Amino acid sequence: MKFEKKDALSLIIPVVIMAALTPLFPEKIPMQWGANGQVNWYLDRSLAFLLGLLPFVVYKLYQLKHPK
Repeated sequence: MKFEKKDALSLIIPVVIMAALTPLFPEKIPMQWGANGQVNWYLDRSLAFLLGLLPFVVYKLYQLKHPK
């Protein structure tokens, strides 16, 4: 599989956006709520930028599984 310019952009853009927005997030980000409305677990703000990588990783895994 070849790493192309559009792949680099699809990785860089979400990372830049998340890096810019991360300081605006609260210290703990609620990620899951129970049926009673209580938060079950939180994500630390320092790890939130990794969410920007998720679309790129999913896209690359899809390409590996379904080559053209």
